[in-house]
Amino acid sequence: MLDINKSILELLKIHDCVIFPNLGGFVAQYSPAKYNSSNTTFNPPFKQILFNKNLTNNDGLLVNAIAQIHAISFQESDKKLSILLDNINNELDSKGKYLFEGIGMLFRNQGVLNFKQQSENLLLDSFGLKPINISEFSTTKPAKKIIHLTQSSISKSKIKNWSAAAAATVILFYSAWIPIKTDLFNDSKSFSYSDLNPFNYKKTDTPTHINFNSPIKNIEPISIQEEKIKNNTTIVEESNLNINKVSPSNPNINVAIKSSNFEVIIGSFSDESNAKKLIKKLSKKSLKARQLAFIKKLYRVSAGKFTRKENAIEYQKTIKQKFKISSWILIN
Repeated sequence: MLDINKSILELLKIHDCVIFPNLGGFVAQYSPAKYNSSNTTFNPPFKQILFNKNLTNNDGLLVNAIAQIHAISFQESDKKLSILLDNINNELDSKGKYLFEGIGMLFRNQGVLNFKQQSENLLLDSFGLKPINISEFSTTKPAKKIIHLTQSSISKSKIKNWSAAAAATVILFYSAWIPIKTDLFNDSKSFSYSDLNPFNYKKTDTPTHINFNSPIKNIEPISIQEEKIKNNTTIVEESNLNINKVSPSNPNINVAIKSSNFEVIIGSFSDESNAKKLIKKLSKKSLKARQLAFIKKLYRVSAGKFTRKENAIEYQKTIKQKFKISSWILIN
């Protein structure tokens, strides 16, 4: 049996749509990074794969890829896909599901064809990115050790400390006061034990008569020499600073920005004659189509070119409704 799972995976990495002829199209959509609250993890951006059963028109993309991989002709590749399609439909009828390995599960629910993605991240911009668990960056503070102290031990230690401090203060006071205020070390005969009392005041004799007419002897005049201080003044001159003004760069600079174009592709062929036949056939239906340049061994037929993807999608809907033609968008 033909294995096309790897081919579809590789095509979805570079294209937005891969059509399996007469089955449906695998559509890739960009999905931004998301936060998973259940396991506190940020998941990187990825490509979400959807399945559209209405995209059944053979655009030649998948057929040509199979032909190149297996080195067979376009017609043989198309025939092998038709055989594989029969096997897929038989398995859907018997088991109700078919697994595209590495892509997802195609199954029927109450007669309706559904798809569940099981593929890896196909977004090339997210290559190598892994989910980030924010709990790995959380910091834990060490638990503080609590020491329980009883009231009695605190009170006893305070009393002992205050008693020792008070005793030391008294000893220091007397050791400094006794030699200064008493004659214990100078004249032991005139020393009295009452002198050790710091609150005992001595009476001194006050003379009853003071003679204010006593001659003043040897009074030398004091001359005050005035010192003059000169203030040193520093003069700072302001210099004219020439500031060169930098003129702004020329604002009239044309910057070329490359914009993307969106081509609505309705067919891809390895044979140029098939592409011309399709263009001629569509012109009879008043649908103007054109052939693009020969790229990757394919002749692509475009139904329209747009500068905005929204306009291209709207045009897809129009030709699908009016002409029953499936299409996909090529970005270049």
